[in-house]
Amino acid sequence: MEEKATQVSEANLTPGQTFSMEEALQETEARLEKRVRPGQILTGKVVLVGSEGVAVDIGAKTEGIIPFNELTEKSLPEEELKALLKPGDLVRVQVIKVDPETGQVLLSRKRVEATEHWDRIRELYEKGEPVTVTVKEKVKGGVVADLDGVSAFIPASQLDLKRIPNLDAYVGQQILVKIIEFNRKKGRVLLSRRAVLEEEQKRAKEAFFQSLQPGQVVEGTVVDVTDFGAFVNLGPVDGLVHRSEITWGRFNHPKEVIHKGQKVRAQVVSVDPEKERVNLSIKALIPDPWTTVAEKYPVGSRVRGKVVGLTQFGAFVEVEPGLEGLIHISELSWTKRPKHPSEVVKEGDEVEAVVLRLDPAERRLSLGLKQTQPDPWQLLTEKYPPGTVVKGKITGITDFGVFVELEPGMEGLVHVSELDHGRIENPAALFKKGEEMEVVVLNIDPVEQRISLSRKRLLPPPPPKTEEERPRRAKGKEARGKRKPGPRREERREYEYGAVAEYNLYDASAVPTASASVKLGDLYGDLLASLGLEEEKSS
Repeated sequence: MEEKATQVSEANLTPGQTFSMEEALQETEARLEKRVRPGQILTGKVVLVGSEGVAVDIGAKTEGIIPFNELTEKSLPEEELKALLKPGDLVRVQVIKVDPETGQVLLSRKRVEATEHWDRIRELYEKGEPVTVTVKEKVKGGVVADLDGVSAFIPASQLDLKRIPNLDAYVGQQILVKIIEFNRKKGRVLLSRRAVLEEEQKRAKEAFFQSLQPGQVVEGTVVDVTDFGAFVNLGPVDGLVHRSEITWGRFNHPKEVIHKGQKVRAQVVSVDPEKERVNLSIKALIPDPWTTVAEKYPVGSRVRGKVVGLTQFGAFVEVEPGLEGLIHISELSWTKRPKHPSEVVKEGDEVEAVVLRLDPAERRLSLGLKQTQPDPWQLLTEKYPPGTVVKGKITGITDFGVFVELEPGMEGLVHVSELDHGRIENPAALFKKGEEMEVVVLNIDPVEQRISLSRKRLLPPPPPKTEEERPRRAKGKEARGKRKPGPRREERREYEYGAVAEYNLYDASAVPTASASVKLGDLYGDLLASLGLEEEKSS
């Protein structure tokens, strides 16, 4: 033993240093007196790497042994384990077991490593600093990651800002996380990648809002389309394009003009950093069609468009996105007066129309559909000059006359005074709808679209009345008392039948031409008799 102590002492001598026998004995006694207890953490020097472990001089009477399975927490093959330490390396170990009989000491480097790792993890947790970990495997509810040799759990909800359905893609990846829970006693460590992403997002939002100004043009991708507009991703935040700012044109739902995933350019309308809101406008980057409407569509020009809306008073036609014109119900047809525009056009129809009026300041464009066709009323005056005899079908009967159709959709009125030489109180008792009637044309007004007809001008004149049969003309108070009442209110009113234009009473100034089959003198005679002037003249 003294020889061994001397050898050890001599080995520790530095050049030029002497070592007496007495000092060697004192050192040996100190080694023998040194007690090693389980749980102690010591620092020793590697003496030998053998087949069963590593021998470490810890200052006791015998070297301690670190079995290979206590070298590290990492799972390594034997060759790599043997290469971890080499003679002369200093190593911190923990005493696991001491054999009092043999004096053999069992050591562990792995346990010291684990303690050091937990100390570092506690320090990171207290500082709140992010750390990089490697995802080892997917487990129920999340993944397990290696944090400096300690297995830590990352819940699925903490992996990303949004829920991730497939966690397999994370296995084997290195990710930056924050320690959100630490419990050394329970060996529990919870990590969150979401916390790191939220901090990054917050910093990015702050920088983004500082750089964003109203009027600025930005680009983004449509991420969602709703009833009230579309959300566009601008990077750190999503901006809202209200439905009124998508396009100048008309649509029922934003999905008709914009779709998810579409790349768009927009102008910033307003920015609210506190509420993290950005309002955008796509149509602000598109010229307003009303600014050039006068040059592109002057009055009298023809345009093509799509019927996009029907109302009681007309049809709206989209000439181009954002530019709509109104075809008033009176401008739909020359020959019809529809009760509703749907009788002539349907929503979605492609139509051609003529520009009638234009007011860019009021954003009003008046169109005409009937103007694309020749005016049949102008042709009608040439085809049926006054005095022309024609047959037509009775299309309506009223108290003040009978309507007769000359052309499809073009009807004339035979006033009750022109039905017969005698007074007819109830035309419906003598005539039926659908019957044919022969009439003579008295007058055609293409502007008011009215036709005056007569039946009685084609009937034989009644026999002349004798003096006894003629009623005497009343004089003085008697005349005033027996004055004939004026035309009934019903006869004064204008009449509208189906899709026919309005008519007034018969125009007495209309006179048939010599080409008619009726004598001109008969026409005037009948007219005077109807007005009661003949009696006045004879008296």
